Amino acid sequence: MTPLSSARARYRPLAAADLDALHALVTDAHIRRYLMDGETVDRAWCADAITASAALFARRGVGLWLVFAAAGLELEVADPQAPIGLCGFHVFADIDPEPHLLYALLAPATGRGLATEIARALVAYARDVAGFAEIGAAVDEPNRASSRVLDKVGFRRAGACPGKFGATLLYRYPR
Repeated sequence: MTPLSSARARYRPLAAADLDALHALVTDAHIRRYLMDGETVDRAWCADAITASAALFARRGVGLWLVFAAAGLELEVADPQAPIGLCGFHVFADIDPEPHLLYALLAPATGRGLATEIARALVAYARDVAGFAEIGAAVDEPNRASSRVLDKVGFRRAGACPGKFGATLLYRYPR
């Protein structure tokens, strides 16, 4: 597998051994707010997500990665060796049968341009390594910061559908 890379982050494909790390991330209040629609999920949900990611890597060449701070990126986190977020591609069956880009960071890692860096790395990977012609993403309408990230990377609004917090905005990265 071709590694995903960017200047200020390290990435590792999600694996079965990452169950506790994934659960810690998706139950974090900041990440849970939008990525999980405010819901708290259990370890069984995380195990299913890991299995789905592995299957997506096998089928489409993309899946989920844990995000770690690269050397020199100073963050106020409890464990500097632990993941600071997750990113990659996931199929949100209620929105689209195609994998959609996602990224989620712990609060101390936000506001630094890191989400934009991650999104750019993911787009390049999906295009250059996995051969995607078009890339989708979805954002809850109140999540303006995530919409700004997609705008900076070059995504364009492509519609909306009902979501937990009002509209879910649909984006496409053009061909």
